[in-house]
Amino acid sequence: MFKIDSSIKKETIIHEGREFIFLCHTNQICEGNGYQFEFDGDSDKQIALFRIKGNLYCLYNVCPHRHTHLIYKGIINEGEIICPAHGWTYSLETGRNVNPQQGIKSLKKYETIEQNGKIFIEKPLFDIPKWRTGNYSNIIENE
Repeated sequence: MFKIDSSIKKETIIHEGREFIFLCHTNQICEGNGYQFEFDGDSDKQIALFRIKGNLYCLYNVCPHRHTHLIYKGIINEGEIICPAHGWTYSLETGRNVNPQQGIKSLKKYETIEQNGKIFIEKPLFDIPKWRTGNYSNIIENE
């Protein structure tokens, strides 16, 4: 697992008005593999990065089905990633759930830029899960 500390100033680039932060070096990401990145020591602030047929794909690493942190270990098949925990299937390109029988929840997708031997990710914004806010009545009302 790669650990990222957001409090440490990182190399950034601006592309189309959006900020991208340095994630890792190009040679650290091999073809056909998934990699787990955790931000600020928080297991709910994770991304999964894949290189498939030379293209980079970056998705939220926490499956919305059972909140497992295993997307990076998923089975890659024809542009899709299958969560190894329970088989939910998502598009690598968009993060959308591709099987309507599994529900409508999708994975957040993050844009990447690869240049000069470095990989940058659109500065991620993570939603705090409802169960961590302490307001459990709100969870029941909004589900």
